[in-house]
Amino acid sequence: MGTTLLRYTDLPIGDRAAFELVCARHGFAPVHFDISACAKAGEPAHERLVTVRRAGWTQSYRDSDGQWIRQFEADLTSRFFK
Repeated sequence: MGTTLLRYTDLPIGDRAAFELVCARHGFAPVHFDISACAKAGEPAHERLVTVRRAGWTQSYRDSDGQWIRQFEADLTSRFFK
């Protein structure tokens, strides 16, 4: 089975809207981050791995029905991405 690499614009509109809201709450814009996701063929979309990069910092999140956005916000709160 192959793996598909998705960019930010390939993510569901709901994920993008939630991501933009979280960024705005913390003084960022989506363009401050490089977002990619890996989806394996035959696996549900909610099982993808989402990777967020910014200025040398990288964090990967297991999607699990949108949980990655909550985990990303927790990292912003703890200033992981500075």
